[in-house]
Amino acid sequence: MKRRTVLKAGLALGGLGFVRAQGGFTLTLVHTNDTHAHLEPMELTLSGQKVRVGGVAQRVAFFDRLRAERRNLLFLDAGDVFQGTLYFNQYRGLADRYFMHRMLYRVMALGNHEFDLGPGPLADFLKGARFKVVSANVDVRAEPRLKGLFAPYAVVQVGGERVGVIGLTTPDTKEIANPGPTVAFLDPYESAQKAIYELLSKGVNKIVVLSHLGYGEDLKLARRLVGAQVIVGGHSHTLLGSFPHKELAPLGPYPTVVKNPEGKDVLVVQAWEWGKVVGLLEVTFGPTGEVLAYKGEALLMTPEVSPEDFFAKEALLAYAQPVMALMGQVIAEAKVDLVGERAIVRRRESNLGNLIADGMVWKTRNAGVQIALQNGGGIRASIPKGPITVGKVYEVLPFGNTLVVMDLKGREILAALENGVSQWEGQAGRFLQVSGLRYAFDLARPAGNRVVRVEVRTEKGFAPLDLEATYRVVVNNFIANGGDGFTVLKEAQGYRVDTGFSDAESFMDYLKELKVVEAQVEGRIEVLNEPRGEKPAYWAYQMPSLLGV
Repeated sequence: MKRRTVLKAGLALGGLGFVRAQGGFTLTLVHTNDTHAHLEPMELTLSGQKVRVGGVAQRVAFFDRLRAERRNLLFLDAGDVFQGTLYFNQYRGLADRYFMHRMLYRVMALGNHEFDLGPGPLADFLKGARFKVVSANVDVRAEPRLKGLFAPYAVVQVGGERVGVIGLTTPDTKEIANPGPTVAFLDPYESAQKAIYELLSKGVNKIVVLSHLGYGEDLKLARRLVGAQVIVGGHSHTLLGSFPHKELAPLGPYPTVVKNPEGKDVLVVQAWEWGKVVGLLEVTFGPTGEVLAYKGEALLMTPEVSPEDFFAKEALLAYAQPVMALMGQVIAEAKVDLVGERAIVRRRESNLGNLIADGMVWKTRNAGVQIALQNGGGIRASIPKGPITVGKVYEVLPFGNTLVVMDLKGREILAALENGVSQWEGQAGRFLQVSGLRYAFDLARPAGNRVVRVEVRTEKGFAPLDLEATYRVVVNNFIANGGDGFTVLKEAQGYRVDTGFSDAESFMDYLKELKVVEAQVEGRIEVLNEPRGEKPAYWAYQMPSLLGV
């Protein structure tokens, strides 16, 4: 594994392996997206080995090395710097901005999460930014706090050439973030095409769209736009490229090449999430802006690719001290034990499972969510009666999953519930805790045909699940991507958006809203024909202290 990674690093830093066309201008775009306050490295399992990946100290060293070895670099971020770890809770993006300045980013697009705390905190972030911030389809004429703090596009000088960078922000921001009534979101295509024509009229013919729309929307956009050569994307957390590790599943090639209405190539790229990958796209332009050649790769940020910068690491340690203190912060009071023991959450209804699922619906309520499905395997600890701390929430939900909102047919919900109870005997993590519905399953029936009743909560009470109706559902990204055998969720064709909301942080927000928690078992899940001796005494799983151990 190490040898192959080193070879890829050498390819990235030593030149991307094509002959530049004579008279052309070669630009290297270095880009990230959806970093979500992940300033520290994280651990991945790659080819069966635990590997530390990402982190700002490593990216600082890598970017410095690129600048020493290559020319005509343009550093870009496609948005969603905000939200995702306690660094955001503590610093509201200002710690991220410090390191972005150190890495010499030139342009950033506004993502939907930049609006999570409303216009005020976003304005604070923008006022001190030494890089350009762009979005062509965000209208703040009615919001004085944001006026003049970003632009539809930026024109930057690279190697004596002018490059236009146009920003786009997902219109879903209105529903999945908190921009308020004074911020409007316009049609991305119309806004981008207008900006392209303005740039062309100014003699700028090398044009990059810095998009926070998502990979699928970027592909559609590339087929419609005239005049842009590259779309650098974000929002969908999409991994592109080729990797030797079976654990990684890229959605397409890097770059993905699409023909525009004139039959010209448009290069679409994205760099996964959390700084785990950095995208490197080298493009050679002709005198009129035509793409003469291109080459690129998404480079996994392993230790073999780059060490950590010593001074950036020291700066991060200083930022980390208040964050560590946050772990002991009390956010709510539990009046009862909240049960997250494995034998409960993977086999039957749990008051903690109910609470987490209710919080998922609450967090995404502006998107019209009716139902939440939470795999029991994602709940890793109980919360004892008494003060609930930030650290305890991260013990319960430790995986850094995000909330995904999707439209599912009733038959797809039924299939998901069937998958959830299909391995009940083995206490599989796929067992579903729920909100907004209740269901019963019969263990005397074969797996795949166990669910005998599903009812959905409506304004008039519970009603039977309509197999052909469409319901708006929130799940975590692990099962949305097919984890725990949820192929039905992975293959669902309806509306889908990864909100980027951390499951742990969303749960904390809900607990703060409640202040006092008295969650109960409510009859949401009924187990029929349970084998004798399997049904536990519920109290026995509440806390070890009750058992005298």
